[in-house]
Amino acid sequence: MAKKMQYHPSYQHKIRYSPITMILCILLTACTANISNNGPGSDSAQCASNCTIGTGVLGVKVFVEPDTGDQLIVNAIAEAQQSVWVEMYLLTDRTIINALEAAAQRGLDVRVMLEGHPYGSSGTISPTQTLDRLRAAGVKAQETSPDFALTHEKCMLLDGSVAYIMTANFTRSALGGTSSVTNREYGVIDTKQQDIQAIQNIFNADWNRTSAQFDDPDLVVSPINSRNDFTALINNAHNTLLIEAEEMQDSSIEQTLVNAAQRGVRVQVILPSPGNSSSDSNSSGISAIKQGGVVVREDARLYMHAKIIVVDGHIAFVGSENISTASLERNRELGIIVSDPTVLNTLQQTFQQDWNDSQNT
Repeated sequence: MAKKMQYHPSYQHKIRYSPITMILCILLTACTANISNNGPGSDSAQCASNCTIGTGVLGVKVFVEPDTGDQLIVNAIAEAQQSVWVEMYLLTDRTIINALEAAAQRGLDVRVMLEGHPYGSSGTISPTQTLDRLRAAGVKAQETSPDFALTHEKCMLLDGSVAYIMTANFTRSALGGTSSVTNREYGVIDTKQQDIQAIQNIFNADWNRTSAQFDDPDLVVSPINSRNDFTALINNAHNTLLIEAEEMQDSSIEQTLVNAAQRGVRVQVILPSPGNSSSDSNSSGISAIKQGGVVVREDARLYMHAKIIVVDGHIAFVGSENISTASLERNRELGIIVSDPTVLNTLQQTFQQDWNDSQNT
């Protein structure tokens, strides 16, 4: 079961804004976010100075799973010279665990924050076992902050100079696949100093159980600005919206997608196939957006764990955020907005491949 939401007093203070303050934030920064009716703690009420959406980073790289496998991550850890910091939802890939242990044993500052109570987890290695094993090898390892319902982030920082911002957990199904489950995943490799500094600030805040302070419009961070950024991206689409997502479980974002379709944007969404299951947790969301003109397919070849939004082929989101109220409002999540042409080309080509492999709902 997911943990109950908890807040430090400083965190509560940060998100208490009067209606006038929220309106001024929207007007002064040209936010296009709708104020959510999904309950307290919504991103639209929290974005404050972080509610200006970025133009997207250039000069980043992208990798695509399952084609890349886990060796890219293993090699990156092996090549680190000073530090390896990981904030992660699931960590069960033994090869990566071995690489983290080896990095600590050669004297690097290795820190791992791992969600202690992942929803529905039935892996062969529990989070407690992983943390105990890492600590025994000299890794500074602890459970993620209790300030959030879940820490669903998937991020790795190397040497304070490179960030891996991913849709993928450090699991075999995410990084290359298993005989039973193979995911579609993406990861962005970023060396932009502003992004690195902001991600370090978030990591340190979560590590020390304090409130994160950062100023970086290209980062998409739950529960701070992710609802605002998703809404703004969708509202700014003129021609096409390509979306790969694991969940479609937020009425506000669903309505924003419908609005886009009804103003003439071609909205294509790929979600996971429910497989042999008689129920589909996305069925209500699928019904809502299809009725509004969104075209939906379900991927039966790969498990659609990816989370991307590509707008008009010019700007995109990649990150850990699902299209769900919990993900946008109650979890710690991290994503990034990119405008690099090579990355966008890869995202669009992979989407088209998945679209061709998927089936209409």
